[in-house]
Amino acid sequence: MAEKRKKSFPSPLPIVADQWATWRTATLAAAVDLDVFTAIDRGETTSAAVASHANANREAMRRLLDALVGMKYLTRRGEHYALSPQARTYLSRDSALFMEGSDQVARMLLMGWQQLAQVVRSGRAIFSGGDTAPRADFFATLVKSIFPQNYVGAKSAVRGMPPAARRRIKSILDIGGGAGAWSISIAEEIPGSRVTIVDLPEVLAVAREYADRYGLSERFEYREGNFRDIEFGKEQFDLAILGHIFHGEGIEWGKRLLARCAAALRSKGMLLIGELIPNEERSGPAIPLLFDLNMLIHTAEGGTYTLREYRQWLKEAGFGAVKTIKSDAPSPLILAGKP
Repeated sequence: MAEKRKKSFPSPLPIVADQWATWRTATLAAAVDLDVFTAIDRGETTSAAVASHANANREAMRRLLDALVGMKYLTRRGEHYALSPQARTYLSRDSALFMEGSDQVARMLLMGWQQLAQVVRSGRAIFSGGDTAPRADFFATLVKSIFPQNYVGAKSAVRGMPPAARRRIKSILDIGGGAGAWSISIAEEIPGSRVTIVDLPEVLAVAREYADRYGLSERFEYREGNFRDIEFGKEQFDLAILGHIFHGEGIEWGKRLLARCAAALRSKGMLLIGELIPNEERSGPAIPLLFDLNMLIHTAEGGTYTLREYRQWLKEAGFGAVKTIKSDAPSPLILAGKP
């Protein structure tokens, strides 16, 4: 009897890891909600102490903390837990770069992602437009949670600017500026520069809070409203910032926004764009492509776009040289100059 051939199968582990990926999100959100990282940062390093801080069950807390060890947010020696550098910097409330509200944002976004199959069937986002109040409230929470990553990314932008161009920056326009992460970070590096930040009233209340926290209130001016409707002026600014704005606007409104930025900039002014950018074949990296699905779910027109597309649209808007800047972000920053 002929021996049966042994079959080899591809590993199912990548599929299993993706199927269980939401467990990591939920675990991290729960830990932030329970203030686990702050407790450990303050010296409450046993599961009993953290459970007392969170008013939680001791054994259940131990199991949560052990999962966080496995996720590399914590380390453990005996019964004592310690924070990773990332957890101490971004997840403790005692850190200046605490990702405030990240647990709320994660839960809100997961609700939308559960409807992805229906969105793909219909081709329509779950957000139907109309009342802007819920969106404004969401953004007021979102901008706090993403402040740290954008603040750090903006430092990369300043380092990547040519020295002569950096010295010319006196006036900055931050469009859809959120909590002011980009403009606050850049204003710290360019003494004497002044910032005009444009966003919804509910969001600018957060920007005022953060500008005050960083000692920059006197250098900030606020324009409240939808930036699609607000005039930016003509040749008034040396630097305009679109920090993760284009992806929510979509191609038509995004191209209009680029043209308005060009008009608002003085000669030799610069436009800084922070975005999630897939490769030209749209075959990777995964995060920009997954974020494209996030835009499909939550916006009527938004998406992610390639660097080639941005270069073409910037050229059409009247910009000249376009360069990219490496940053601590999923994608490089784009810096475009006005002739």
